[in-house]
Amino acid sequence: MEIWLFICGYLIHFLGSCVLLWKIMATKSIYGLAADTQVCFVLATLSRCMWSLDTRLVETKLAYLELFLSTSVAIILGLLVIRYRHTTTKKPATLLRYFVIVPVALVLAFFVHPGHHWWTVQILVAFTMYVEAGALIPQLYLMRKMIEIEPLTSHYVAMLVLSRVVRMLFWVQLYYQGEHFVGLFLADLVHTLLSVDYLYLWCRKLRHGGSLIYRV
Repeated sequence: MEIWLFICGYLIHFLGSCVLLWKIMATKSIYGLAADTQVCFVLATLSRCMWSLDTRLVETKLAYLELFLSTSVAIILGLLVIRYRHTTTKKPATLLRYFVIVPVALVLAFFVHPGHHWWTVQILVAFTMYVEAGALIPQLYLMRKMIEIEPLTSHYVAMLVLSRVVRMLFWVQLYYQGEHFVGLFLADLVHTLLSVDYLYLWCRKLRHGGSLIYRV
């Protein structure tokens, strides 16, 4: 059962990525999107390709399909971001760029991972979770600067947040089964807490309509 929660979380992420892909292809623009977020997600997905076969994910064929779909759409989004980079001039602060987030996630993963040895594939597992948690920060920062969020972009970010909420349920279930991945749970928790105010505004927008105004 817990494996399905993990896969479900990534399937929600995949659906959100499909929404974003449709938006970019329809508008031929990445205005309102943080390129650094997409770069981080591409690296996280490629990292996941390296460690997934060493986990219980091999027990279900759906995991293979999800990984293939997620990898494909992540790479396509990354290429589109490069192609249409001229359509936006907005960038997050230097400390929120991918060349800062990725090394920090890698160092953190090296020292805080669920493995029992100093060199283990669990470093890649931790890196994936940490870089995914950090990846959302540039996007949230950029949206705060824009204040009013384009509808499809708002749905994409909301689905990212929901996917992490589902994955937290996965970590909690493993905890009660005696498998403690506290560091990875905290990564998803930080991801969710950083965006909880946004998720509230998004839910309110769905209920009452109108524009999503995201401000400090």
